[in-house]
Amino acid sequence: MDDDEYGPVVASYTRAEFIQSGTLIEIPPKTASDAGFGIPLLITAGAQEEFVAGTDDGEDERLRTVLSAVARAVAKAPDNEVCFVVSAEDLPAAQASTGADRLLAITEPGDTGEPVMTLMLPHEM
Repeated sequence: MDDDEYGPVVASYTRAEFIQSGTLIEIPPKTASDAGFGIPLLITAGAQEEFVAGTDDGEDERLRTVLSAVARAVAKAPDNEVCFVVSAEDLPAAQASTGADRLLAITEPGDTGEPVMTLMLPHEM
């Protein structure tokens, strides 16, 4: 493993491994595209549970609401912004909400350097 200015890398985990483990969930490309996103979108299991999950048939609608709120936050931000904050007031609550007060949307390089946006709860950053 390479050393950098922070010292040697002691462990690394790829985005693909996070997806395989269930820690990250891929948002279907068509759903992302329909919401106006041209890059891959991921959501953490915690954020999915907080704002999308439910025992009813409303998950698709809640996901669309989440993506619309994120798209509005992105549209209002400066061009070079990579971290967007969406207030819980703009998001649907899943059936077992823990009371999260916001969602973060962070754009970072994916496993091969491509831009990827990850939706997460603040404590997951």
